[in-house]
Amino acid sequence: MTLNDFRTLKEMIESKNVIFCYNGYLSQEIIVAVSSMIKGKLSADETKIGISQKVLYMFVEQAQNITRYSPDQIQNPEQASMSYGSVAIGTEGEKFYIMCSNRIEKTKVPALSEKLEAIAAMNQEELKALYKEKMRSEPDEGSKGASLGFIEMARKSSEPIEFDFIENDETFDCFTLKVVI
Repeated sequence: MTLNDFRTLKEMIESKNVIFCYNGYLSQEIIVAVSSMIKGKLSADETKIGISQKVLYMFVEQAQNITRYSPDQIQNPEQASMSYGSVAIGTEGEKFYIMCSNRIEKTKVPALSEKLEAIAAMNQEELKALYKEKMRSEPDEGSKGASLGFIEMARKSSEPIEFDFIENDETFDCFTLKVVI
């Protein structure tokens, strides 16, 4: 990357009102440290407590999804595994957006896309009912959590979740998710 490339990147980030952007390997330790920094920034900006809590929740949920599901993982002998992905938080007018992106195996795209399309089309009552149903059932096959993360993000979001899958290579696509508060 040239100096000019980096300046261009910085200018684009600033023009999109990004208050935090990370691209690289994530671990639980990094998530905890960044959460503390984000909490401090939101507090300094006098963001309402309820909004701050939602922004932090969305960041943690998205970052943990990267650590759990990104196929690009490395094991560091001194700490837990680290997974590669991107996370950003910014503002659009009076609202916050939280985005994440990581590679995903092409074979997993149809099921995840179907799940997210269904969630994105639901209203708050339907999301609440789905949440209760999932609480009473076993986690989805292949889930490394309780299978509630996307549902909770949709419930806390002020707009329908946005997502896409862009072809990366013959084995992987790039998955990107956006939620707005």
